[in-house]
Amino acid sequence: MAVAVLTPRVRIMAICDGVRESKFEAGVFNLKGVRQGMTADAFPFVPNRLWLFLLLSSPRAGEFTGYVRVVNDQTDLIVFHMYLEPPPTFGSDGGLFAWRGPIRCRFPEAGQYTVQVCFFQEQSSDVPYFPHIWFPNSANYAGPT
Repeated sequence: MAVAVLTPRVRIMAICDGVRESKFEAGVFNLKGVRQGMTADAFPFVPNRLWLFLLLSSPRAGEFTGYVRVVNDQTDLIVFHMYLEPPPTFGSDGGLFAWRGPIRCRFPEAGQYTVQVCFFQEQSSDVPYFPHIWFPNSANYAGPT
């Protein structure tokens, strides 16, 4: 028996240098400098510009309150937390919702970080979605052990 989807699904998650909606066509976004990782000269490291772009889908109507956080995988410490503003909202037939926001955080050390998107649940724990692993590294970093 299939379980009903209660929260939006993350269809696309991209970390990039910039996100801009097209001036000519609604619902079209230009992503600049989509990243798989980042290299820093020294730590702690504060990037000048870092954006998160999400494309969410939902079969249900409604407004879904959620948040984004960046977690240091070595220490489990949250280095960034932000609410999804405006909250994802879907019409009577569900559909798609594009969201973008700046990631303004300080990476304390080189290593692996996980970007998590979570939605609040009234009757259970928040539902996390965290497919994006992020690597701010120094030239000397050998990778996870």
